[in-house]
Amino acid sequence: MIKFPYHIVFSVLTLFFFMNSCSSSEHEVSPEDDREEAEETVEEVQDDYAAPAMWQEHWFDHTELVQLVYEDDDLALYYDSEVDRSITWPNTTFSDVWEYVKTVYGSYGQDKKLYAILHTNKYSGGHPSTFMDESHDFRNVVDCGPYTWQEEDPDLGLSMMIHEVGHIVEGATNGIQYNPAWDIWGDSKWAEIFVYDVYRGIGKEEFAKHTYDDFMNNVDDYPRPGTMWFRNWFYPIYSNYGESALLNNFYDLLADHFPTNAAHNRFSRRMNMGEFIHFWSGAANHNLKEQATIAFGWSSIYEEQLTKAREDFPELDYEYSETPEENQPINFALEGTLNVSAENLNGADAPEGSLKLTDGLLSTKFFLRPYSDDFQAILSFEETTTVNAYAISSANDFAERDPKSWELLGSLDGENWESIDVQTDIAFEERFQNKIFQFDQDMNYSYFKLKITENAGSTDLQIGEWSLLYIND
Repeated sequence: MIKFPYHIVFSVLTLFFFMNSCSSSEHEVSPEDDREEAEETVEEVQDDYAAPAMWQEHWFDHTELVQLVYEDDDLALYYDSEVDRSITWPNTTFSDVWEYVKTVYGSYGQDKKLYAILHTNKYSGGHPSTFMDESHDFRNVVDCGPYTWQEEDPDLGLSMMIHEVGHIVEGATNGIQYNPAWDIWGDSKWAEIFVYDVYRGIGKEEFAKHTYDDFMNNVDDYPRPGTMWFRNWFYPIYSNYGESALLNNFYDLLADHFPTNAAHNRFSRRMNMGEFIHFWSGAANHNLKEQATIAFGWSSIYEEQLTKAREDFPELDYEYSETPEENQPINFALEGTLNVSAENLNGADAPEGSLKLTDGLLSTKFFLRPYSDDFQAILSFEETTTVNAYAISSANDFAERDPKSWELLGSLDGENWESIDVQTDIAFEERFQNKIFQFDQDMNYSYFKLKITENAGSTDLQIGEWSLLYIND
């Protein structure tokens, strides 16, 4: 398990260098070379992107002048003044890592090389930068600090270096920045499967087994407490649906279908969990909802998001059933006409207007300011409607705005009302929680009135959803 923090920097600048490139020969600077000799030797390399013999760091708290100690077609390796120059294992291993990454995910700018900078026992971790970032002179960079690099060992810096390369892949594959999955998988979850795959790809099976054993036991608190990303999500879909090809498919589908800016070099928004599952399902050519349920749990919010994602991105072709599950409740509120005694300040059609009260989506809400205890909402139907349950859901935030006590009434003519159900002191323990209240018998009315007689203490009221249900037992 990697035990160090990471720093991630992806700038929004998107300047590219368009220059002709050609192959360069390997060049290793020996420990006894002084800087003048290093500069003279590197100048002999015929490469429009030949790495400078010396490179002045100018990012964050990094201000050192680092020296080029090795260069080939795939790698420019730099050491600071305190790294032991007799250390040469990174020459081949780092180069192999970057070469493998390009065979899987494609090129990263005109300069074919990865620029790896090593420090000895400095800084708290590592960070990446991409060819799209001005901050590191438009180069693909991994800058790593807290080790001595004496041994080629996953726990002594190698996995950290590959982890940072994973952020380059995450943040610049297909020339598009601002990965939309970042808010879902965070800093390290994508990196885990990436590190594992790279070790396998460069033939380091012993290191792959070591990281597999570590990652299989990792537990995180997102998107829910106890989530085991590697064990229950990434490793199962990786091993069953194409391994490295699956990983690349995900990025290609994002590039082809997920919204970007006009220049097509920056994703325009983050994705939600339903979209995340949909795009991975497309990458796998298999419906991954069942695996997602094992890994992350499932909720009506995820179901809504996945359904919407399938509507918004129909090009992602994989088989799934659109048939509702047997005995799924029928929500008649979707068919009724809604009227409320007090409206959102921006109107019924507003993002938090009254129409959100019965739109069938737990992820939206009706918000009312100010709230008074005579508030009521009425659903009317052209014909008598039979229900045997109803549901009220909490919204996304501020539990003190939740309804606490209410009465549900029914009418055949809209004037004479009969009480159907009364609830008092109801507490919603979670956000987006949907509480269902079932009747002992069917209720047949043309009008249904919900009176919110008390909320949880705020001067505002918000309700995620009001449903009128018929449940087939």
